[in-house]
Amino acid sequence: MGSLRFILAMSVAYGHAGDFLGFPFIPGDTAVQVFYAVSGFYMALVLNEKYRPPASGYLLFISNRFLRLFPIYAVVLCVTLLLAAGVAHFSAGELHFVKEWRAIKPLDWWSAAFLVGTQILMWGQELYLFLAVQDGALAFLPNFTTDPHPLYRLLVIPQGWTLGLEFSFYLLAPFIVRRSLRSIALLLLASLLLRLSLQFWFGYSGDPWSYRFFPSELALFLLGALGYRVYRMPADGRDRSELSVFLLAIGAVGAALLINRWHGITRIASVSFLMLACAAIPFLFRRSKNNLLDRHLGELSYPIYVCHILVIWSLDFIVPLSSMMLRGMCIMLATLIASSVLYLWVDRPVDRWRQHRFEAQRGHRKAPLLSEQPALAAVSKPLVD
Repeated sequence: MGSLRFILAMSVAYGHAGDFLGFPFIPGDTAVQVFYAVSGFYMALVLNEKYRPPASGYLLFISNRFLRLFPIYAVVLCVTLLLAAGVAHFSAGELHFVKEWRAIKPLDWWSAAFLVGTQILMWGQELYLFLAVQDGALAFLPNFTTDPHPLYRLLVIPQGWTLGLEFSFYLLAPFIVRRSLRSIALLLLASLLLRLSLQFWFGYSGDPWSYRFFPSELALFLLGALGYRVYRMPADGRDRSELSVFLLAIGAVGAALLINRWHGITRIASVSFLMLACAAIPFLFRRSKNNLLDRHLGELSYPIYVCHILVIWSLDFIVPLSSMMLRGMCIMLATLIASSVLYLWVDRPVDRWRQHRFEAQRGHRKAPLLSEQPALAAVSKPLVD
């Protein structure tokens, strides 16, 4: 599973580096949506087998999830702002988001607080794709491509909008992934029906509705949660209902995505990859959960995803390269180095603290020992939480 996450993160970095090998790899929207399914699997795993009530409360889970994402995000945010200051001081240029912030019209206090606060707290940035500035305030805009100054250009970490969707799912996951197979499947179906209803009844299709609108993307997270049910199926195979529902859900999600964002025959290839990757999630986890190399690759996926745009901007400012191939290779190598530093110096120390918080809470409430939870005892804590 860690290898899949690593490949997805590197494919996003490769796409943003300009497809320098001369051909596209995994489309960015496909990689992001597979990440959603992987997240749904892991949240179902930890909530059913680690954060089990009454041993662990809702606030502990949410705060630990925030601490899982925020420290690396905060470091990259600060370094990006320092880079912007350096670019402005040592050259005549400006980073893209600085130009957009300078050009934005005066806003009322609520709108300004929203734009600044969401970038500090990480949550809510996906809403930039559904809003525009009108008469000094934020207003709904169904198609951001019609806006000459789309708000997403204000993002200091442009790919950070996906973290808002992730955290929205974390907020809901404790109320969803512990429910019955039928309940999860029905909610997944409702999410798909909403996606298609928005397209055919309201005319909301394509970007941003095709993979940035959380209620529609919830189906991808829930697909991963159904994958967890397959992972936990009895070994004797007496009951195959989980597998049947999981496969039907994969087919339904694939069909909805094809209908929702059709742009030619290549769309079949990308959706087919998504369906195969989602189908493989429970089996990949079972096969790789004890693999140390796979675990370390997976741990690099989040730092890679968050820091690669910063790496691109830094290299283009410090050592601009005319060769597209050389530039791309340097970006990928520097991204690996930067993500390793972030993991070792930021993620691991914070993770030790997070696990200490969990152990202290569990000890206070006399929860079962981790060794009594086989699905988690076999994997490292950073991998699943």
